[in-house]
Amino acid sequence: MTSTEHAPTAPTAPTAPTAPATTWTAPARPRLVRSRTDKMIGGVSGGLGAHTGIDPVLWRLLFLTLTLLGAGTGVLLYGLLWVLMPAADAPAR
Repeated sequence: MTSTEHAPTAPTAPTAPTAPATTWTAPARPRLVRSRTDKMIGGVSGGLGAHTGIDPVLWRLLFLTLTLLGAGTGVLLYGLLWVLMPAADAPAR
């Protein structure tokens, strides 16, 4: 074979178009901290509301319900979270 001659090649099957590779990333959530602005007692419900996207009023109703129907479990849980959750950083002035 000379340099101008080419060896026969087998026909190739057409390839299917490939979809662009996309990766899913979870949306960024705020840190779980006690709220300094949305608080009635310690800011636990406000912090849980900011972290989960659930209204803090619903968290307060949950703690109240657990307190009344759960033999004080809501107060115990709220107090435990108050101690374990760090306070939010002071807002910049």
